[in-house]
Amino acid sequence: MERSNKEVALLIKHVIDYLKSKKISQQDIESRINYTSLSKAKNLDKYPQPVIEKKTRAELLALLFEEFSLFYNEANERVESMEGATIKTNLSDVQYFIMHYYAFARGVVDRALVQVVNKRKVIMDYRIQEHWEGTYNVVENYTFIEVTKMGYATPVKKLLSLFSGTMKYGHNYLLGTYSTVKRDGFPAAGRVILEKAKTKTEADLILNRDSDYRIVGYLKDNVYLTKLSTPKDLDDIVSTHHNHYLKLVGAYKFIIPTKQNSWSMTELIIKKDFSAYMEINDVQYDGYASFININVLNLKFTRKKQDSISIRKQILNMHINVRRTSDNHVYTCAASSPIIHGEPSAFSAYLVLHSNFKKKLLDNLEQRIFLAKPLD
Repeated sequence: MERSNKEVALLIKHVIDYLKSKKISQQDIESRINYTSLSKAKNLDKYPQPVIEKKTRAELLALLFEEFSLFYNEANERVESMEGATIKTNLSDVQYFIMHYYAFARGVVDRALVQVVNKRKVIMDYRIQEHWEGTYNVVENYTFIEVTKMGYATPVKKLLSLFSGTMKYGHNYLLGTYSTVKRDGFPAAGRVILEKAKTKTEADLILNRDSDYRIVGYLKDNVYLTKLSTPKDLDDIVSTHHNHYLKLVGAYKFIIPTKQNSWSMTELIIKKDFSAYMEINDVQYDGYASFININVLNLKFTRKKQDSISIRKQILNMHINVRRTSDNHVYTCAASSPIIHGEPSAFSAYLVLHSNFKKKLLDNLEQRIFLAKPLD
């Protein structure tokens, strides 16, 4: 049955009164559900806004019913406890986690203690002097933690998005990402791992010892930062070498040496959006372009449509000398690949604009290849 906003506000008042009769104060109720505006929610005349503290009154009423195992008996027109339910009068349900994260400024994987109280409230304490508090929500297969740094004039928030699967609680490890603002003011995002501890004592032990090497390998360098600027136009967000890069956009013949002292050629396309594309043996590969410096362009290729979370199979890494081309408009490259030659290899390669390619160019190219063959 859909209730009006006025009816829901009145029911919220009835719930609070009922819980108070069970020796649970309004402050304890707010702590249990991690909500601080019950006085506003039950007073529709003074606070008529439909959403208070990010919840509608209907959502708040549902939360109160769920947390305290209550329902509204329409026949008796009163709030009652569900059959067999016992209302807890203290905050005894605390889960302990250690959050492993990559501390970009210090270049180390560090840890923070995360306490989840009654599956609602989150208390997060870093090993450095930072204290955060916020909310814990499980929605379908995902767990969300939103916290605010306490004790600062300017509120800084952090959002953790974690995959918890069909089993919502009880996992030893949760994988996810965070988004926040770093201590130096840079907006940042990266990976996190939450490791469950059985007790506060166990949590303290994990907190103060080094993270497992497998955790370090998973988290290290997986941080993304954005600039502290407000661009006037889109040119401000691209590389300082962008104009130079635009001259390199186009379709190329990519020429690599074979183990049989011949040449292998494939089409390679460099796009405006700093991406690249090529196809080898009917398999498609995507690449990303970035400047090492004004004279060297780096292209990294991986197999298309691979799971970005898994270890990606890097097919090719190449550094292209773009300072100048030869008289025949040939770019020279130093390249390496774990699979192109059937075994790890480093080799010289060449890029020629498709429109400039002539087969006789191959006569002037030098073959250099090193194969990492196993020792006998």
